Amino acid sequence: MDGFLSTPDSLRPMRPTDNMAPDSPGAGSTTDSHAGSMQMDTLSQISAELATIASNMLTKADKTALVQEMRSAIREEIQEVRSDLNALEQRVTELEADCLQAAQHSQAADNATSRQGTVLLDLRRQVEDLDNRGRRNNIRVRGLAEQAGEDLITILTQLFTQVLGEEAPDTYHIERAHRALRPPRTDGLPRDIICCLLSFQLKEAIMRAARTQTITFMDTQISLFQDLSHLTLEARRALRPLTRLLQDRRIPYKWGHPFSLQARKDNSWRTMRWPNDVPGFLRALDLPAAAIPNWILMGPPQQASDSHQRATDGVDPQEEEVQMARRNRAFKRPDHANPEDYDHPTSRKQARGT
Repeated sequence: MDGFLSTPDSLRPMRPTDNMAPDSPGAGSTTDSHAGSMQMDTLSQISAELATIASNMLTKADKTALVQEMRSAIREEIQEVRSDLNALEQRVTELEADCLQAAQHSQAADNATSRQGTVLLDLRRQVEDLDNRGRRNNIRVRGLAEQAGEDLITILTQLFTQVLGEEAPDTYHIERAHRALRPPRTDGLPRDIICCLLSFQLKEAIMRAARTQTITFMDTQISLFQDLSHLTLEARRALRPLTRLLQDRRIPYKWGHPFSLQARKDNSWRTMRWPNDVPGFLRALDLPAAAIPNWILMGPPQQASDSHQRATDGVDPQEEEVQMARRNRAFKRPDHANPEDYDHPTSRKQARGT
């Protein structure tokens, strides 16, 4: 029974066992000695590291030498900077001197150019005057139809005889006569005829007689003009707005040679010769401001031979009739030309005060 009622050994709780070594009388002293040895090792390491750091630290002599070396390096750098600044200062001084010299040369060149411009204008005026003087025996005939094989000297002799009437001489001594040196016009209008008479007095007599009549020759209305330089025609064309103002205000005016425009007011003549004279000329005549181009700066014609025709082309014929009616000489022109560019009877009469 006891054997059956007893608990088997496998079902009995096991008693905890203590794995620690049994206390012995010398265990505490052993632990303390081990900890002490570790602290000694640590202190030894720290001491060694401190000794290493102390050995690597600079001494006073080393510090002094290092400072001297740094000062020398800085001094050398500063010396290089000063050298560069001195070089830059020298270059700037040279550049300023060069700029001043260039400015002086430029001013001298401007002054020389200005003087040359004045000289060129004077030369232009002299050339224009010489050109007009070389044309003073010329008459420009406008309106005669072109014919094949035409004898211009014979035709002009008959025309001048009709113009002069009883005062016609026996001979005219026409040195030469030819059509304007340009290709025939595409609009069918005839080219002008330029003729040169040996006698200046005879040429003036023909022009005076032409101013007092309307010429009809060979069933065509003919106009006679003084042959002028293309420079003079370009200048007169540029001054056309001003001459229209003078005509509207009934102010007598006339063209002068060398080129000038003269107008009379209060029994005194005002003269304009250059573009910069225009404002004062308008103020002296109590005229409003007008847009007058600088005829000196106008480009020369592409072909000087047809400059006279080009200088007067492109004007509306109806506007011409209005202008001519204002002068009490309204008649239809056979050419698209503006007679204001040439000497006209009305302006001559106004200049004489008639």
